Amino acid sequence: MPYREEDTSIYWIESDTELARAVESWGAIIALDTEFIRTNTFYPIPGLYQVASNSNIFLIDPLLIEEWQPFKDYLLDPETVKVLHACQEDLELIYAHLQIVPQNVVDTQLANAYVSENYSLSYAKLVEQNLGLQVDKQQTRSDWLQRPLSDDQLHYAVVDVEHLVAIFEQLQQQLYDKSRWSWFQEDMLQRANYREPQPKLYYRQVKRAWQLNPEQLTTLQRLCEWREQTARKLDTPRNRVIWDEHLFAFAQVRNLNEPTLSKFLPAAVVRRYGRKLIEAHERGRASTATVQGLDRPLSPSQGARLKALRDVAREMAESLGMAPELLARKKDVEACLRHFMLTGELSATYDGWRGDVVGASFLQILETAA
Repeated sequence: MPYREEDTSIYWIESDTELARAVESWGAIIALDTEFIRTNTFYPIPGLYQVASNSNIFLIDPLLIEEWQPFKDYLLDPETVKVLHACQEDLELIYAHLQIVPQNVVDTQLANAYVSENYSLSYAKLVEQNLGLQVDKQQTRSDWLQRPLSDDQLHYAVVDVEHLVAIFEQLQQQLYDKSRWSWFQEDMLQRANYREPQPKLYYRQVKRAWQLNPEQLTTLQRLCEWREQTARKLDTPRNRVIWDEHLFAFAQVRNLNEPTLSKFLPAAVVRRYGRKLIEAHERGRASTATVQGLDRPLSPSQGARLKALRDVAREMAESLGMAPELLARKKDVEACLRHFMLTGELSATYDGWRGDVVGASFLQILETAA
């Protein structure tokens, strides 16, 4: 126990036995946060796990612990609630480190979006808004792999979880009062369902990939898949292997060779990856199963319909006092528009509670313009 803060007991957990004993003491609901470093690696490196249970806070050292099964069992238990804030990076870290997806996760940042107009409110602002307390966030980018951690780091780590459960309980009551708890649960199932990105699908994220013809796009897919697998194998950031824009350029070349590579890449990169790049390029060119083309930018008339849909969704969100991103996020509305043009139906995102709220208005706009 490195120090005490008011009525909170803080425990530094650095052995398998201590971790097992700590997990046994946890109640049916915990607050959970992680600290990590991701500067020179593909995967995040865990630096600290923080867990708050009742009036106890546990700072768990991943640099020393080897037996994680008790911790994993707790996170996988669907009967226990895990409260996080902005959970996506935490879930990615947990999957990379422990190869599990925690069950029954709730996210205070998302919960807040249903009862206020702020979609991405920070933890510090949420604490201030709900509890009237000031939180110091100066250690966010510090070195969490150093040992010992500084007193400032320890204080930061404690504060990051000590208020989470209380905030969630307040938000949960507000969601019940506004009859929006089921809305939050519906979306939380999607947000907490972390899946590691598939290397073969990365090509869809490359800028201007929609401009390529099917043969070129298939080549880009194979090049991106090779780059993703290489970055993961070497545990290095993907841009330390090859940049997206280089892969995009190579996909447009009919015959890739070392002289062409040398026009784009440093000699050391060509020596290290040239042969593999050329092989991936050849596999793409030789493939008989080309991938489908990507969505082209919307036409002016389609863009006008998108704007009309988003305006209606934003107005509804404002009338409900909730974050407009929940109803009017451009990516979601555009996907709904494209889905309707293909099928005559709203997309899956606008089933469920969103369909109840804006479905009729969306259909009116879409069917009138069809």
